[in-house]
Amino acid sequence: MCERAKTNSPMKHLGLFFSFLAVPSLALLASGCGNSGNSVGHTTQTITFDNPGTQTAGTSLTLSATANSGLTVSLTSATPGVCTVSGTTATFGAAGTCTIDASAAGNSTYAAASQVAQSFTVNPPIGPTTTVYIAGYAITTASVGNADNTVAEVWQLASGSPTATATALSTPSGMTSAQAGAIAVSGSDVYVAGFAGNSASVIPVLWVNGAATILPSSMTISEAGAIAVSGGNVYVTGFEENTAGSPTAVLWVNGTATMLAPPSGMAYSGAGAIAISGSNVYVVGVAWNTDSDESAVLWLNGVATLLPMPNGLTGDYWADAIAVSGSDVYVSGITSPDSGNDTAITWVNGGAATTLPIPPTDTLQGYTANAIAVSGGDVYVTGAGVSGATGDTTAAYWVNGTATTLPLPSNITGSPGISYAVGVAFSGSDVYMVGYAAQTAAYWVNGGAATLLPMPSGTAVSYASAIAVATQ
Repeated sequence: MCERAKTNSPMKHLGLFFSFLAVPSLALLASGCGNSGNSVGHTTQTITFDNPGTQTAGTSLTLSATANSGLTVSLTSATPGVCTVSGTTATFGAAGTCTIDASAAGNSTYAAASQVAQSFTVNPPIGPTTTVYIAGYAITTASVGNADNTVAEVWQLASGSPTATATALSTPSGMTSAQAGAIAVSGSDVYVAGFAGNSASVIPVLWVNGAATILPSSMTISEAGAIAVSGGNVYVTGFEENTAGSPTAVLWVNGTATMLAPPSGMAYSGAGAIAISGSNVYVVGVAWNTDSDESAVLWLNGVATLLPMPNGLTGDYWADAIAVSGSDVYVSGITSPDSGNDTAITWVNGGAATTLPIPPTDTLQGYTANAIAVSGGDVYVTGAGVSGATGDTTAAYWVNGTATTLPLPSNITGSPGISYAVGVAFSGSDVYMVGYAAQTAAYWVNGGAATLLPMPSGTAVSYASAIAVATQ
């Protein structure tokens, strides 16, 4: 309790008494009343709490949040059905969006901090008998900017693992760089197709469980870009290019090469993707004439057929992906008109081409398709659209013709530049798509935010090219 000092005479200091009544707040403060010394101060306190990025259900993570005051930051989950927090450890129990709040109380010096919330995607767990394989490549730190020294890579996602593991594939002797373009899994064996090169030549390569085999070629430039395994046979497609720069599509079956002749009226060809259905071998790609007019091609058991150009469009067009479901054959590709914008297209059973709708973030500056797959009657296509504001590409996908943009990782800030989706595969009811974001190989699950794959040691930029899912 705070009291005024007593005097010997109640009237002696009457003037002071009335003065005191006139300014009671000043008198109380002067004597120390009204301030216990424990009230919250007024120095601003701020919290630094970085977004942890996309996570996977069934895993946990140590969070980091600090206050500029040095006071303790408390972390709590706003979405306990998806994630919980104990101390600084977050546990992810289910797929969805996790939101974690960071707060800090004040003291005699610092005011309480404004709460900081971070939200991010939690992917569904990978099944206990499922492994996801992603093929691609990384550019060594010293070669960023010219991509002269690349390393073929395979990333592996397994049940219960919070992050993927990256494994470098061997580069054949005499070659200085390698890139993996396609992947397939059969039983316990992992097959990867791609190429390796040096300053004088480029060669097609098949990796089986990490060991490299050079595919036969009589040309100094030859690449493998697609692979399928069926009935114990390994099918690889690509092209060979002669010294005049004229390419021909190639199909290797168990290491034996067969040239895929271009359709009538065409002089050159290149193979882009392959699918096997029963005894039928489907290959898609591109062919062009001596005037360099390019057209999409479908080879069935080695016989070439031109796919039709979409109505109302002109210029070059090609096919880059194929999927077979039952008796139906689905192909995706791209048109590149003489003037105007690229457009993603599809064909079903070689019929008239269908133009895919523009992705939501595109502004009629072009969009492309790179992969196609079918699951349960649904047709998935992956690719990208071009932003009119920046000219950068943004990863996108289509389901039965409906376009959706694929979001960047939640922990990417600023302007990340380019993202692109180049592959799609299924694991039960989950849909995995791969590509790259912010110059880093990445994958998406069920259309959620991207997860960046770990950068291999000694590299600075990476790209994913293809995906395969194995269930044991």
